[in-house]
Amino acid sequence: MILTIHTIFGIVAVVAGAWNLAAMKGTRRHRVVGWVYTGSMAGLIVTSFAIFELFDGFGPFHALSLVSGGTLAVAIYFPLRREHHEHWLLHHYYWIAYSYVGLVMATGSHFFEYGPPGWPFWALAVLYWVVPYVVGSALIFSRRDAIMERLHERS
Repeated sequence: MILTIHTIFGIVAVVAGAWNLAAMKGTRRHRVVGWVYTGSMAGLIVTSFAIFELFDGFGPFHALSLVSGGTLAVAIYFPLRREHHEHWLLHHYYWIAYSYVGLVMATGSHFFEYGPPGWPFWALAVLYWVVPYVVGSALIFSRRDAIMERLHERS
């Protein structure tokens, strides 16, 4: 049952995160979908601590859940405390975007056993972890200026 709940939270987070990264920023819809993403990520992180099948206890994925929780917390801190941080928008953008990159990488972990037959572990790690990180980073930095400019025009 916990795996089903965990999976549902994961699917909602993947869809909501993709939507918000692709959609216009700063709108009411952006904020609503952002809270859906945040809530589903929180649910995903919490439920991960009830899954012990891989390591019969606390394992590396639990440690990464702590990192994910920290990333998410910092990402939502900036818009909530924007009056105290001049560059809150840029900080929020980086932290929330990398939160999503981490989600895609974590999702990739679930596909190791279904990867291309005969591929060694290192090749699967490149496919499911390195490629999403590199592509995500390239997108984050290539879109940053345009997104920031559009948001400043609207305010």
